[in-house]
Order: sequence, then C-alpha cells, then structure tokens
Amino acid sequence: MSQQNARELVIKRGDGASPEVFSFVCGIKTRSFKMSNASIDTTVPNCDDPSEPIVATARPGRQTIEFSGNGLFDSNAAGKAIADAARTQAININYQVIVPGYGTFEGPFFISDFEWSGDMENPLEFSAKWTPLDASLLTFTAEA
Repeated sequence: MSQQNARELVIKRGDGASPEVFSFVCGIKTRSFKMSNASIDTTVPNCDDPSEPIVATARPGRQTIEFSGNGLFDSNAAGKAIADAARTQAININYQVIVPGYGTFEGPFFISDFEWSGDMENPLEFSAKWTPLDASLLTFTAEA
C-alpha cells in the first residue's frame, strides 16, 4: 500500500502567460479537496404489486468540486494576488490542484470564500475555498 504526504496536496496559481507557469499558493498548512455527488432519486414502486418493499434507487446528479486551505497569510505578491482575486471576484485565473498519488485538476477556479483571522499573539492566518468556474474547462490528468 502506497501512502501519500498530505503536504503534497497543493494548489498552484497560473500567471496567465503563454505558456502558463504555475506557482504554489504559499502558507497553506491544512487543506482539503472535496468531490461530492448529489443523487437523483429514481425509486419507483412495483406497479404490479404495490405491497412489495420499495427499494431506493438513484443515479448521479450534480457534482461539486472544491479545494480549501487554511494557513499563515504571506503578504508577498502571491499572497496579495490571492486576496485580490477574492476581493475583485476574478474569474480568469487558472489553478492546478495536485492530489498526490491520484492526479492533477486544472482549469479556471474562483475564490468563493476568503477570510483573514487571528489573535493578538499569533501571525495573521487566512482560509480560502476555490470552486471551478466552468466544468467544461476543467481537465484531469491522472498521475502516472
């Protein structure tokens, strides 16, 4: 069984150049990548014998994909770019989410949540959530 390091679950921000260069979003200490599938109920009772037990059936519905991270806010150019993307609702930024041992998701994401937080005695922290902008532009490359 091959185990992966959680610190290798990362998000990278594209620079918009051609060819595009991706840089790590720095400072993230905890992170998660979530794929969830809503189900569509397809249950139909037996029309010939309505007294039979009803067995629930379903098929996949809407899929939600999101990456979130929390960590120390770095006020370098990359850190400010992430905060600016949230503030301006930027939608033209490509990101890569690298899931170690699985593959890379790439395409336009937008920052759907952003927060700064902290107390008097610790460094300023941030949390952010990235959501794909357009599923048709999201690509997946499996890890070899």
